[in-house]
Amino acid sequence: MVVTLDDAVAKRMKTMRLHGIDRDVWDRYTSAAASWAYQVVEPGYKYNMPDILAAIGVEQLKKAERFLSERASIAEAYDKAFSGRKGLILPPRGAGHAWHLYSLGLDPSEAGIDRDAFIERMKGSGVGTSVHFIPLHLMPYWAGRYGLRPESFPEATKKFTRTVSLPIFHGMSDTQVGRVLEAALEALSARA
Repeated sequence: MVVTLDDAVAKRMKTMRLHGIDRDVWDRYTSAAASWAYQVVEPGYKYNMPDILAAIGVEQLKKAERFLSERASIAEAYDKAFSGRKGLILPPRGAGHAWHLYSLGLDPSEAGIDRDAFIERMKGSGVGTSVHFIPLHLMPYWAGRYGLRPESFPEATKKFTRTVSLPIFHGMSDTQVGRVLEAALEALSARA
C-alpha cells in the first residue's frame, strides 16, 4: 500500500500499478465512455492489490499509531539498556521514526566483539537477529557489472559490517524484550 498527498504522484502510481493503462477498471465499467476503450500510456506493472488485502490494509492503518507507540517503547528500552556502553552506536532518533528496525552499531575495537560473532552469540541464546541492509556494491550483479569492491564505498561497507538489527515489532511482550536484552548484554560481556 502506498499513500501520498501529492495528486500528481497519486495519478502516476495509479497508472503504473496496472500495466500503464490510463483508466482503472472501476472507471472503465462505471463511466459513460466505452469500457473497452483504454490506452497504455507507458510501460507499467501489475501492482494492483486484491480487495481483501486492501481491506486488511485499511484496518491496519487504524492501528498504526498504536503499533508505532509500541515499537517506540521497545526502542526506548533498548536505548536505556545500551546507553553509555562502550563500542555501541545507538540508532539515531528523530521525528517520524517508524522504529520498524532497531539497528545497533558495534565498533569491534571498543565493544570487544564484531557483528558476526554477536549475531552467532544471539543465535546461540535463541534470539534471532538480522542485517539491514547489504550494500548494493557488495551484491554480485553490481559488483560484477561495474567492477565494484568493498573498498569502492568504504563507509557503506564499514556501516554494513558493524550493524545488526534486533527484534522489534508491535505486540512484543516485556518478557520478549527482556530476553533480547539479556542475550545481547550477555553476548557483549562475553568478549571475543
